[in-house]
Amino acid sequence: MTRRHRRPARLTPRARRALLGTAMVAVLAPVAGVALASAIGDVNECRETVTVHVAAAPEIAPVLRQHAATWAAEARPTDGTCVTAEVTTVESAQTAAAFAAAAGADVDLADTPAAPGDLPDVWVPESLTWPARLAGEGVSPFDARMDPVAAGPLGLAVPEGRWELAAEGMALGDTTVALQDPRIDAASLALLMTARSAGASPRYDAGGAVPMSAAGVAAHNTAETGTPLRLVSPSPAMPLFEYPYVTTADRSPMVHRGVDIFRSSLLTDSFAALLPAFGLRLAGPYPSMPDPAEIQAAIDDWHGRG
Repeated sequence: MTRRHRRPARLTPRARRALLGTAMVAVLAPVAGVALASAIGDVNECRETVTVHVAAAPEIAPVLRQHAATWAAEARPTDGTCVTAEVTTVESAQTAAAFAAAAGADVDLADTPAAPGDLPDVWVPESLTWPARLAGEGVSPFDARMDPVAAGPLGLAVPEGRWELAAEGMALGDTTVALQDPRIDAASLALLMTARSAGASPRYDAGGAVPMSAAGVAAHNTAETGTPLRLVSPSPAMPLFEYPYVTTADRSPMVHRGVDIFRSSLLTDSFAALLPAFGLRLAGPYPSMPDPAEIQAAIDDWHGRG
């Protein structure tokens, strides 16, 4: 008996397409995996590195430096850019003097020497009165955006042993104040501007309470280098220090990108969690720029006292 051999079953066009698709997936999957891994690698690797130079007032510099160190160690690159922030403690009057000197402007800063070295990419002074004063003298190399990175109350610092003489909400006009030079001391300038606005006339004497910020008092007490201080708020209350993030406009695109990336890091919960230990708190609503004319009027009042 002769056996018939069956022909192999023919695949339908639809089955052939399905089989071809499966084969293509098998061939292309490793390639796609390599491409995906390459893309992830690009995101997580530094294609460029930028160092942002930050000049910060003494009372905000320590928290910025602590944050910058932790953040640089833990942060992933942003679009392939790795950023480090180098925070230098500089008195705001010195940084202001450096910007004034670079612009060839004569700003009365009580002969304060300019901070040495190049101008910083970022300046974080205590108060917006610093860039406002420079702008009033035609010195304005800064970007318009000056976000506050923290806030801190101002008041009158009273040494231990005299705390019973200082009460929260004491009338500013009935207070004896040890005023510092308002041309270089932002807290004393704030007190003068507050008194001028309220029509108050404090008594000025070297033995009085000292205008200071909560951050300044916290740093003094932590250092344990002198008599402990207590901060009290007079009435009317003095304004907050805003600690603005002041950036210079004349920078390369790469530095500008680094400046923006570091600014964004200061909006994180991890930075906010550090602030209370330094006498600081989260920044409030965006503050308005002080009027240079009002600043100068307060300084002129101080000159008139002498």
